[in-house]
Amino acid sequence: MGKKVPVKKIVDKVLDECDIILLVLDARDPELTRNKRLEEKIKDRGKKVIYILNKADLVPKEILEKWKEKFGDNTVYLSAKRRLGTKILRDKIKSLAKNIDKEKINVGIVGYPNVGKSSIINALTGSRKAISGSLAGLTKGEQWVRLTKKIRLLDTPGVLEMKDEDDLIISGALRLEKVENPVPAAIKLLERIDKFDKKILKDHFKVDYEKVDENLIKDIGRKRGYLTKGGEVDLKRTAKTIIKEYQDGKLNYYKVEVKKFGQDREEDIKFITKYLENFPFIEDAKAIILELKDKEELYKKLKKPVLGYEKINNNYIIISFGEKSKDSGRKKVEELAKKLNLEIISKFGDKIGKNNIFVAVAQSKQDI
Repeated sequence: MGKKVPVKKIVDKVLDECDIILLVLDARDPELTRNKRLEEKIKDRGKKVIYILNKADLVPKEILEKWKEKFGDNTVYLSAKRRLGTKILRDKIKSLAKNIDKEKINVGIVGYPNVGKSSIINALTGSRKAISGSLAGLTKGEQWVRLTKKIRLLDTPGVLEMKDEDDLIISGALRLEKVENPVPAAIKLLERIDKFDKKILKDHFKVDYEKVDENLIKDIGRKRGYLTKGGEVDLKRTAKTIIKEYQDGKLNYYKVEVKKFGQDREEDIKFITKYLENFPFIEDAKAIILELKDKEELYKKLKKPVLGYEKINNNYIIISFGEKSKDSGRKKVEELAKKLNLEIISKFGDKIGKNNIFVAVAQSKQDI
């Protein structure tokens, strides 16, 4: 095992070797994830800085614009997880690079734990095929990744150290399963959100409260049914759930409608069910798939997944075809059955060629 490199040394390397610094902040709470001493250090060294407000999909646009006014024109808000705003960031990097009189421009990235530095590196570099060569350096896997002919990115995020243990827990720098007492951190998080907007906690947890303290944790745990065998509220489990929901973006400072981005699916499954019109074992999902495996047409790789249903002989045949995995297909089929208020009586998943297929046979709950 290699020797652990001090955090300060990694950050200093990024500052020393890079001309443009990407300073990543959590868009939900930029001030909390801001390090003013580092900002001064960057400017003292004459480096260009781009403020990145990541997780911007969790914040209303008008709020983001206010932060942009505060941090200046070299501010980009994006969602690395959803690959939104990546082009704007690349264009901003190129724009700053034009004004730097060097043959090669180096770009580095720094920020507190869990603000999304690695996701931003992945979003910028894509498949990471444009590696310009490895350097012997601070970490075993350290390398420069080419963004353009002139610009390269140091593929080692600089992680700033938080001093407050509760902030480490909230940010995700300390793994929740290893935290002995997450209650103080959960209370600190709830206090911040309550101070920002008192309606958020009441609406999210469906509880009334006057003060943010351990009693609020108990009320939330009781509401969620997180009880021990003795009937007491499981404070640890409740506190961890609160923190995890914040980390996942479910609990937020703002009420925003998070759009679900996913691949469109065709609904027409007649190209599959046409083979089942006279099939005698229509109530057996496994038998259906075995029957379909003989059909050469279904071996062609689909461009777009298919999810649909058709009624055959008083049975509803629900089919997912072309999902990334059988388990994903199963979930889609079960969700559709629930939406249609159908009871699944048989289900099975397999592959036909390179296409994952999952079939469920269901009946109307009124007919059962």
